[in-house]
Parts: sequence; structure tokens; C-alpha cells
Amino acid sequence: MLLIGANILLVLFLIILANSGILPMGAGDFIFFAILTLALALYRPGWAFLFFVGTIMLENINLAPAGMGIAIRPYQFFGGITILALLIRLLTRRLDFELARPSWADYPVLVLVLAGFISAIGSPAANASLKQSIILASFAALYFLTRSFLRTGADIKKAIPFFLGASAVVVAYGIWQNVRFAQGLPDFEVMPGRPNATFTEADWLGMFLVFLLACVYAIIYFLNKEGDDGGSVISNLKFKISNQIQITKFQVIRIFLYLFLAIIYVLLIITVSRSAWLGAAAVTFVFLFSVWTQLKISPKNWHWRETIRLKAVIISTVLLSVIAVYFFHLTAFQLSDRAQSTGTGLQKITVSCQDEKTEFQGMEPISADELERAGCRHIDLEEIEAEKTKGNFVTEAYRVDPNIGIRSVIYKKSWELIKAHPILGIGWGGVGGYLGTDERGTGLNASNIFLETWLGAGLLGLASFVALLSIILIRALRNFMQADSERKAIGLFLILGFFAILVPNLFNSGIMLGYLWLFLGAAFIDNKVKK
Repeated sequence: MLLIGANILLVLFLIILANSGILPMGAGDFIFFAILTLALALYRPGWAFLFFVGTIMLENINLAPAGMGIAIRPYQFFGGITILALLIRLLTRRLDFELARPSWADYPVLVLVLAGFISAIGSPAANASLKQSIILASFAALYFLTRSFLRTGADIKKAIPFFLGASAVVVAYGIWQNVRFAQGLPDFEVMPGRPNATFTEADWLGMFLVFLLACVYAIIYFLNKEGDDGGSVISNLKFKISNQIQITKFQVIRIFLYLFLAIIYVLLIITVSRSAWLGAAAVTFVFLFSVWTQLKISPKNWHWRETIRLKAVIISTVLLSVIAVYFFHLTAFQLSDRAQSTGTGLQKITVSCQDEKTEFQGMEPISADELERAGCRHIDLEEIEAEKTKGNFVTEAYRVDPNIGIRSVIYKKSWELIKAHPILGIGWGGVGGYLGTDERGTGLNASNIFLETWLGAGLLGLASFVALLSIILIRALRNFMQADSERKAIGLFLILGFFAILVPNLFNSGIMLGYLWLFLGAAFIDNKVKK
């Protein structure tokens, strides 16, 4: 428990230090911190690995001194130090457990990395692509690190509290950002009114929340199964509230998970990330469908009562979250309009006009030129009060959703690049030079993880990535079809994790996110392994 508490405090302080401008640290401080961490990793490699798991969601925090010219995220720092410690212990013959042996299932990862280097050789931006290929290789190293430590169900149970504890801090921080935004205080958001927490933008946070949702669903399923089996894992310790009311530890944990689920939904809603909403809907559907049918054809094997109970809990939790968002004014966006724009292709915007009589016809889209001729301009949410103070008339209008238009252009250009370089691609990171940048000056990506992989590592890289995902899904289905509750829960987690990664990434390119590689490494656990 002390180690879990230390990890939670570490994540909290890293967020505070980053927002205060203290991070990245100076060269001397970095070296001192690295030496202390290496000493910890040499003493207890497992502890250092758990800190790696517990910081996996800190994507926008950089520890590296400015002079190094690179960014080192906390999980990369702990992961790299742990790998170094393992190598030292291996060379000095003091490694007290056997590292994971390479298997045929690891070859797609190795091929993916190699394909990236091959594509970088012929890339128009060879230096940048080579650098990105090295970064991808470092993620592959974290994959193999995870393979060595998360090898059984017992290992997963040790890592879960670190992951959930740190995730709770990140979720609370994301909600706090929007509370600060509503109050007109510094909120550290990249986009006004859309929390990004410890990620570089709101969409990446939304993708992580979908993955977190998959984890919580799997844990709830496991606890329900264990409770039905007599609580073999969860202690029957009872908490006495009164002579008439007693609750077990199992019930306390389940209540906590349901509350945590509600908070996740709240943050997921206010990210206003449509790809994440779609991913959450897909993961929820797969969860309920898997629990209901047990993925078996015969209806006599279907679990109706359990599914109805879980469905009622999920619906109640979602409704509670929506009420909380509106009651506490946690977002300034019209959520229904945001969801509607996915189907209509139109986006409601706030405009400031000089003439109070200015009116716009229903949902008829208006262009920027038409706005200018009407004496109006598009304004951000935080400008509303200032415009009213100036005496301007603030109203709403519709325009063609620029995100949908931009994505269409991106897909078209990406396909053109693939047709021109179908075999080798153009190297990791090379697509930004063709697609341009967004309004923040950040290079655009292919907005699809498969297109990004094809362009970054060629046809060979794409085939290896698809093979890796296919292997994971097959293993997940095999685990879920077992009678053992632990293996079923692990199988369900892998199934849900597969869709949590897949669906949002049909509209994003999250290939270089830490939790993705943590998931890939955890997908190959084997309860028969003895360390």
C-alpha cells in the first residue's frame, strides 16, 4: 500500500511541477534523480517496473533537460532505468528471475521496428524518420520489458492498483481543468474548454479513457465472477456500520469501481472527443454482448440476469454522469450538437455581430466570407462576455464541420502517398511534411493508425502490425472461452482492450502512446509460467 501511495503522490507532484514550470529539470537534478532511480531498480527491479506502469499515462510531461534535445516522459524514464538495471544484474549474474523468452508471437513487433528503419532509408525526410524509428524501437523495448514482468494473472493483480491509482489522479485533474476554465482561471488546457489532462490534446485523453473504461469493465466482471464463486480472491472481511448493516470488502471495492466509472464517464463526456465517444460505445457494447452470450451460439449458455444487472448499472452511471456535467456546468459545449455534427457534417459555432438584428437561417451552413459580410466573426467561448461588454450581439450559427473536412483531405492525401510509395512507405513522421500543420502549428498525422503504419513502415510494417493485433484477439478469445474465472477476465480485458485501441484509432494515429505498448506486452501473459 505504501508503494501504491508513493506512486499516486509521484504522479500528482509531477503534474504540479510540470504546470509550475519546474519541469523539465536541470541537467544536475536529472542525473541525481536518475542515479537514485537506478539504485532503486537495482535493489527492486519489480518496484521500478510498477512505477513505469503507474506513470504510463503521463504523455505531456518531460523530464529531460533542455540541452538533451529530446523529450523523456516519466514512464520512458522508469522503463529505461529498469531495463538498464536488468542488464546490469544479468551481466553480474544477480538476476533472480528468468526474463521472458522470445516467442513466435514477438516477431511482428521486431518486424514492425525493422520495417520502420528500412522505410527511413528512402524517406524524403530521412533524418526525422530515422529519429522516429529509434523512438518506435524504444517503445518495442518497453513492450519486451512488460513481457518480462507481466507474465501471470498474479502479476496483473500487482500492477492494476498502480495503473488505477495514477489514472484516478489524471481523471480528477482533467475534470479540475474544466472547472478552472469555467471560473476563468488558469486551466493548462491546450484547447479552451476541452481538458487534455496529462496528454497533448483532448482526443488523446479521450482515447486513453476508452482504454481505462475497458480495464474497469474487465475488473468489474472479474469481481462479479469471484463473488459468485464465493469470493476466493476478495476477502470476506466485513465492515460494520451498525448492528443491522454490514458490508463486505468485496462490496466496498465494487462500489468504488462504480463511482470511478461514473467519474471516467464525466471526463469522457467533457473531452468532447467524438472518436472517443464512439470507442466507448463500442467497448460497452462488446462488454455487454460478451457477458450476455459468453460468445457462445446456444442461448442456454447466455447470462441474461447478469447482463441485465450490468446494463442497468452502466445506464444509471452514464445518466448520473450526464446530470453531473450539466448540474456543475463542467462544459461550455453543446454536447448534443457536437454529437449531431458527426452525422450532419455541420458544427454550431458562436459568433459576435455588430448588428443585433443579424439572423441566420436554421441549420443552413454559413461560410467565413458570409460571416464577414454580415459584420460577424467566429469567437471562442471565453470571448463571449468580453464581446457582450463591447456591446456586440452574440448568437449562434452553423458551418461545415472543419474537422470532418480536414479528415477527408487527410485521407485523400494519405492514399495518394500510399499509391506513390506502396511498398516502403515514407518513414515514420514523414507524413507531416505532406499534410501540413493544424492551427497550433503541430504536424498533422494520417488520422488512422493503419494508414500511419503503412506510410511509416511500409507494407511489411502494416502486415506485421495487423498480425500482432490478430494474434492478440485470437489469444483473447481462447482465454475467454475457458471456465476459469481469472482466465475469462483476462480474455475479456484483452477483447475490450483490442476494441478500445482499434475503434478510436480508426480516426487517430496513436501508435506511439505508452499504454498501447503496455497493453501489447500484457497480452501474452501465461498462467503456466513460473518465475
